[in-house]
Amino acid sequence: MMFGEHYIAEKWDARDCMGGFRVYNPANRKQIGLAPCAGEYEINEAVGAAEEAFTKWSKWSWVKRAEVIDDLVQLVKAHFEEIAVLITQESGKHINEARADVTEGIHMLQYCVGRGRQAIGEKIPSEFSEKESEIFLQSKGVFVVITPWNFPFAIPTWLIGPSLVSGNTVIFKPSEETPFSGEYLIRLFDKAAKKHNAPPGILNLIHGNGEIGKHLVCHPRVVGLLFTGSYAVGKKIKKIAAESDEKFAICEMGGKNSLIVLKDANLNLALNAAILSAYKTTHQRCVSADLIIVEEKIEKEFTKKFLDLTDRMVFGDPFDSKVFAGPLINETAVINHHFYRKKVIEEGIELLRGDLRDDNFTNFVKPNVFRLHYRDGFDFDSHVFKEEAFTPNIAIIIVRDFEEALKTANSTPYGLSMSLITEDWRKMREFKTLAKAGLKYINLPTIGAEVQLPFGGIRRSGTGMPSAAGLFDYMCYKTAFTVNYGKEINLAQGLSSEVKK
Repeated sequence: MMFGEHYIAEKWDARDCMGGFRVYNPANRKQIGLAPCAGEYEINEAVGAAEEAFTKWSKWSWVKRAEVIDDLVQLVKAHFEEIAVLITQESGKHINEARADVTEGIHMLQYCVGRGRQAIGEKIPSEFSEKESEIFLQSKGVFVVITPWNFPFAIPTWLIGPSLVSGNTVIFKPSEETPFSGEYLIRLFDKAAKKHNAPPGILNLIHGNGEIGKHLVCHPRVVGLLFTGSYAVGKKIKKIAAESDEKFAICEMGGKNSLIVLKDANLNLALNAAILSAYKTTHQRCVSADLIIVEEKIEKEFTKKFLDLTDRMVFGDPFDSKVFAGPLINETAVINHHFYRKKVIEEGIELLRGDLRDDNFTNFVKPNVFRLHYRDGFDFDSHVFKEEAFTPNIAIIIVRDFEEALKTANSTPYGLSMSLITEDWRKMREFKTLAKAGLKYINLPTIGAEVQLPFGGIRRSGTGMPSAAGLFDYMCYKTAFTVNYGKEINLAQGLSSEVKK
């Protein structure tokens, strides 16, 4: 049995753990631990610690701040397998995916270390030789980082790493489904920070549910709101930021992603891309493909082979190397999986494969696969196009040509990830220009982002400010800083500096 602790100003605290929340293994629904739920006292304590640390941390050089992260990287590497096993126990991800989760976290932290030695700001020429102007990057303040359970190690590094290297301080609330994976990262950071005598409070850990997250986001002395999760929650966070004079929100809020397969596609490649897009992590990725859009000339062959592969997919023990993917995260996800199927069937859409076991008492499910034809006047108000499944519910949509395919893919209210399988380079170019998504792939699955690229979406999928590498663009205020080395004042645009007495 594991017991979680808050971490505030370099001090660990397990108060109220017995009154906190239980953590379960999704693969067998057995309890694996207890985590405390923060209250007003812990929240104010964490904000106060982060505020006090900011006055010192923001004055450290970028290089020195990055060196703390560099030591964190070495500690993560040393504990690689322990972290991966913990991720699988908490999230149900296959152990191969858990190891990839840790590797992605290492890559992100390494990228952050590198940014610590890159050019910061810009020198800008002035109209006057006596003046020297620059764009100076000023750290913003206290940030709240709220992350989901499906990438309990990698996503925190996407948000925490850039925040800290840029001189901000952080209060981190991991998902209540996977609190121990997030806590493990902070325990390693604690060692790295103390080695460098970093100011206590630069990174704090608060456990709790959605209400605790809401209190953190609404706290008047918090500036940055960095969130990955559902559209419903992200929308509320964006409103809170919009009503504030200082707060800003960077939210990644899921997707309704499409994989387009054209008639000239390499069919084997297309099938592999479709399976990976649909079933990796049991479709519990914000970039998983809900829609597989196929030109009618090859649809029958594609669908037959896709269904054959679907029938052979094994969802089971996530520690078994022969298993493709693990369980859904919890019982609520299982209920939502079956509810989604029922809603789509009620709309008269054909069910090709279905998980009809409404009374199963595990978190393991089988995929639901639907099929429908695009037609003029098509109803894009359908559940298939509007609602993110986040469980293996896949719709194969038959279209006549590339134009219909792109129109269909762009019809959803989301805009995160989209993939095109084709050998036609002209259509590749049109897809790059017109596809409404923050992540676009050619002859690849809709999954597989790399940390050196921005990660984020548009419309319901995000705020247009991506995380991972792209997050550095929003971690500091760009301030104009000008020095006059002359003995007189000269003003730009020919404005007179004469003071008439």
